[in-house]
Amino acid sequence: MKKFLYIIVLFLAACQPKQKDTRELVSVSILPQKYFVDQIAGDLLQVNVLVPPGSSPHNYSILPSQMKDMAKSKVWLQIGLLTFEDALKDKLADINKELAIVNCSEGIEPIAGSECEEEGHDHEHAHHEAYDPHIWLAPAESKIMAQNILNALKAGFPHHSTSFDANYERFISKIDSVSSLIDQKLASLTNRNILIFHPTLGYYARQFKLTQTALELDGKEPSPKHMKSIVDLAREQNIRVIFIQKEFDAENAQQLARELDGEVVIIDPLDYDWEKQLQDITEKIAAQK
Repeated sequence: MKKFLYIIVLFLAACQPKQKDTRELVSVSILPQKYFVDQIAGDLLQVNVLVPPGSSPHNYSILPSQMKDMAKSKVWLQIGLLTFEDALKDKLADINKELAIVNCSEGIEPIAGSECEEEGHDHEHAHHEAYDPHIWLAPAESKIMAQNILNALKAGFPHHSTSFDANYERFISKIDSVSSLIDQKLASLTNRNILIFHPTLGYYARQFKLTQTALELDGKEPSPKHMKSIVDLAREQNIRVIFIQKEFDAENAQQLARELDGEVVIIDPLDYDWEKQLQDITEKIAAQK
């Protein structure tokens, strides 16, 4: 009898409508930004992420269902260097005129890239697409992002400013600790060359004095000529590890690994847990022989 009553209680609890989240809403472009907001805002705000796990922000198209959350958002924290962000601005003009759009890359010295060729767009937006957008993957740039996020949240939600400031200071300490740990892990690395499919680690490489070589050329799969030059370079520098993001097709990377008698190592820079991913990437780079 008790077991029967217990089942009924569970059934009735499951049938209860979910309590509506009444927290104010802020939107971010990618998942690692949610980690940043969560570190600074704690549980004071609800965070809407535009690019879902498993999708690439380089060619993302926002879904109609996502426009509803964008219409309710008070602040949109952009990376500031992604094509879809520019395109979405126009769509938002009529549905949320009060939306504060914040460029998280403000104050960061961008690295030249080739996003416009990669995504097949014309040069109308070249001022954005010509730069590497992966700013969150280096602690130095992450600190600038965190400052931009703090300023935006305090402007949008001033009643939480005291909590934001305290959380921000703790987050900056965490970023500094991660940076010091990476320095220690890479200090004894003799071969400071990274071979990677998509040029994701440009800012990381710049901060920690590494050299990044990408299989992709202008955002396109490597030609036979480019593959040969990469093979020659890798053999000359004794590089046997090819890094690749989990969103990308690993066929070309695996082909190169076979040529070098090496291995393909998967990284996940778009994962929510920024600290864990930077540590994981560092461990895998430090493990190169």
